[in-house]
Amino acid sequence: MSIILETKSIKKSFVSGQRTITILNGLNIEIRKGEMVAIMGVSGSGKSTLLHILGLLSEPDEGEIYFLDSKITYKNENKLAFIRNRYIGFVFQFYSLIGELNVVQNIMLPSMINNKPDKKKALELLELVGLGTEKKDKYPSTLSGGELQRVAIARALMVSPALVIADEPTANLDKAASIDIVKTMREINHSTNQTFIIATHSEDVANMCDRILFLSGGLLHEKN
Repeated sequence: MSIILETKSIKKSFVSGQRTITILNGLNIEIRKGEMVAIMGVSGSGKSTLLHILGLLSEPDEGEIYFLDSKITYKNENKLAFIRNRYIGFVFQFYSLIGELNVVQNIMLPSMINNKPDKKKALELLELVGLGTEKKDKYPSTLSGGELQRVAIARALMVSPALVIADEPTANLDKAASIDIVKTMREINHSTNQTFIIATHSEDVANMCDRILFLSGGLLHEKN
């Protein structure tokens, strides 16, 4: 499998009062096309910080990132925004849907940002994530947590991204709904070869992935 995302010795620190706290301390990561990778760690270990860097939302203090065989530079924010909008899909813990838009409009948002709205594809994705097209005209306020997250996953897939990054996508769901959501992601991974990185506290979620990376003390350890 080809490597689509690679980090070399990335570091990230924060200043708290008179102390400098190192969150990421020289991480080397390879994510291959078609993988579903879990990142675990206790609260405050730096999982979200790492995902922000992997998603090109923030810059490491040191180190290099290569995405789709190109070294990422941070001098041109417009270029970075283009890469994020075109090649990376994001799924968040709190869904981040727009309440004034219906389901199909929320799914279409990334393609609308790219000036290529595609309702047909949005409806196909609605089916792919396990929601029938009868939900297309519903509004977020009428959906369950599991349904909201399925819409969010469909939205993340709208531009056929090279990578989907999911930050605690099941944290607001009960255990049964969490397993259903990750099963759906796994089915999408198998059927489309979609690459996923998932930050999670749940061992049940992590065990459904190809690899598990533990973040602790600024370092990553892979579970054998």
